[in-house]
Amino acid sequence: MKRILLFLMILSVNVYAQTQEVQLKSNDWYVYKVVLNNQTYFPLNNVENQNIVNLNFTQGNNELNMNLLFCSEIGRTKDLMFIGPNEFTYDTMVYFGTGCSIPDNYEFNNYYWQYWIYDSVNHYQYEINDVDGTTKELIVTKISNGNKAYFYSTYLSSPSYVLEKVKIYPNPVKSILNIELPAADYQNVLIGIYDITGKKIKSFKENWQENISLNIENLPTGNYLLELKLPNEPGRGHFVKIIKE
Repeated sequence: MKRILLFLMILSVNVYAQTQEVQLKSNDWYVYKVVLNNQTYFPLNNVENQNIVNLNFTQGNNELNMNLLFCSEIGRTKDLMFIGPNEFTYDTMVYFGTGCSIPDNYEFNNYYWQYWIYDSVNHYQYEINDVDGTTKELIVTKISNGNKAYFYSTYLSSPSYVLEKVKIYPNPVKSILNIELPAADYQNVLIGIYDITGKKIKSFKENWQENISLNIENLPTGNYLLELKLPNEPGRGHFVKIIKE
């Protein structure tokens, strides 16, 4: 009986791993944060990186390739190998492209490639979770240092919150930050402010009737991320970098 139970457990693990591998290779993945040395970094949602596939897998000549992209910088692995349940490694990565043209994207672009940089171990574990029945979340962990990259299988960001439809001013700001949104969103929007480590330090939820004014005079001088999000939307909201003077 014990042998049968052990066999069924092993079979269940193998089926689960095979299902996860199929999902990993068959989806396009959109990065929504990376965690390096316990510090969290978010990509900004702007015209240069909206709806851009940041990770996917393609079959090459007798080999599986992992393709990475942020802005217009591309990385492609050679000899990707699955070495255990939910684990993979690769031998080399080739980089090409010109990087980001919008200065606000430079920082996350650097962190994204820093996460994937080759080291002597170069061993990754991954898990895929269901978000809402249609969207999957992929979490990839680098074994050598515990750093993580997080992805969704669909681009989860409010379509109304493209930069052209949101006005945030002044920026840099000393005390009062003004936000103008599409009219229908004022009563629903969730607002958060994050420091450079990815920690949420302020959140706002009110039934605003018109333009929003946030008093951030007490925040220390520095760089922050402002998040705008509708309450029923999964995933990340719309992030904008703000500078507190």
